[in-house]
Amino acid sequence: MADQDGAVYIRDLAGCQPESALSERPKRGVWHVQPYETAEFRGTLLSAGEETAAPEVSIGLELSGWHRIFVGVYPDHRGRGSIELKLSGDPCFTHLNMGPDWADTNPHGHNIYELLWKDVDLTGQELSIRQVCTPTGSSDEPAAVSCERTRLAYIKLAPMPEGMVKEMESERQRTDTRRLFAHNDAHGYLYLYGSATEEAVRNEIEPYRHTDFSRLYWECGAGDTMFYLGQAGRLPTCDGVEDFERQGDRLHAETWRTFRDQQLDPFVVALEAAHEIGLSFHASYRPAGFFYPPPLEQWNPGSLYFSRPDLRMVGKNGETAPRISYAFADTRRFVISLLLEVAQHPVDGVCILYNRRPPLVDYDPPLVEGFMEAHGEDPRQLADDDARWLGHRSSALTAFHRELREALDGLAREQGRDRIAVSACVLNREENFRNGLDLAGWVAEGLVDTLIPYTDSPGVDSMGMAWEDEEAVRYFVELVEGTDCELALNIMPRHMSAEAFGRKAASLYAQGVENLFFWDSAGPSGRAHFGASWNGLRNLGHRKEIEAWLQDGAPDVRQVSTPLRKLGEYDLTYQTPG
Repeated sequence: MADQDGAVYIRDLAGCQPESALSERPKRGVWHVQPYETAEFRGTLLSAGEETAAPEVSIGLELSGWHRIFVGVYPDHRGRGSIELKLSGDPCFTHLNMGPDWADTNPHGHNIYELLWKDVDLTGQELSIRQVCTPTGSSDEPAAVSCERTRLAYIKLAPMPEGMVKEMESERQRTDTRRLFAHNDAHGYLYLYGSATEEAVRNEIEPYRHTDFSRLYWECGAGDTMFYLGQAGRLPTCDGVEDFERQGDRLHAETWRTFRDQQLDPFVVALEAAHEIGLSFHASYRPAGFFYPPPLEQWNPGSLYFSRPDLRMVGKNGETAPRISYAFADTRRFVISLLLEVAQHPVDGVCILYNRRPPLVDYDPPLVEGFMEAHGEDPRQLADDDARWLGHRSSALTAFHRELREALDGLAREQGRDRIAVSACVLNREENFRNGLDLAGWVAEGLVDTLIPYTDSPGVDSMGMAWEDEEAVRYFVELVEGTDCELALNIMPRHMSAEAFGRKAASLYAQGVENLFFWDSAGPSGRAHFGASWNGLRNLGHRKEIEAWLQDGAPDVRQVSTPLRKLGEYDLTYQTPG
């Protein structure tokens, strides 16, 4: 049914097939269809609850040519409600929801919100619809599955005129806007959904297609744990663990057992999917992940922390610390062997994630002995911020980067390929040197190709607004100025409005920052959720357009919404709080 704006609206979702998958009353295993009304139109809502486990359904579109696809979703008052959509020509489903940043000023409101999905040629295409469900057990009882609420009100298919199509095609050829870098911890989608399939991995990559993102930083491991099928370390299968602190930890371990048993490598799937849509792929590694505190003990059995107690970090008081130290050459050799194994795959680079669980060096015997030999003093008797000691302590991680660079260069020569880039996700100015990270030395020696400062806030704070201090930004901009090292500042907090993302990007561009990094961009649980903020975020590489938006007064990025007046037999104009 075409509307006055020329768009085709599919509002009667009772037309989905097969009919056997639909019911006019709530039932497990089928979709609930309910009539609804707004002031402007009527339709049939497609809904499923947390224990419904509704099956996949489809609906014919019977259109040709390029269209922009929107979907009308009806979330609850907290913004909860997700749906997965797939055109017959798509490689996988795409997960859409309102996003964690969603907010409604009316806690008792009943509104349909319009989400932009994508621009696509609909010729010969059919649309499949799926509820997002996580298997939590093996029986057929309601508790054996946990689903996300799904309420779909309509599908809007807006035809794209020839000029609009040409503009879109021209946009997709641009490279000057592709200045955004995404991070995925390769953990969240398994923790949340427990799906050991190639499609589940591709679902995490698909949102970046035709956006301003040019790189994906996908985690390949932590400590001696591998997030790929290899031989250098151990898999996160947690074999023998019967009781997990969190349900998601069990789902994660069980999923990895399936990956192992089926010999399906999610790292390889992610790498191939990223390259297919034009993203460079950087294998990212948590160097401090050898030993975890409660409630994450299930990750510890079999760790190098137990088999090599001689590599444990030592504190200023002489007591052993619960971590492995990079002051020891054997630690560095082990980590480099793991990264070399990862780099046997056609990755574009590796990244060391120093922003999780620092420090990696302390008052370890090789460092203490070396300092005493060089200076004739015991560093344990000096102030914690003694510049000589901090400079000496940083030599361990500088040695690590030199050894890593040499090993990767050797592998690249052996493979006849280009330089394998090294990135480093680092701390703020003060905390870097205090934790043994000599960024100036690394940049000067060409040991890192991209620096990614996580935040300027102390304590690796992920909640506060990052980069409000222009002096902090200037320090990093000047650090790489005139070198071959790129800079990408991480944007925090994770979830902001589209307008806040736009203003932050404009501010950083004006201060000389060329690239932006987004930690935890992962799919629906991160930033790539297709809510209002994602529609702003995915275009943040358009620097000139953002500047023009600011000059126009930074108008709000409009979220189309329509109040529901009636659902089923209930008149929603009567608000009943409580």
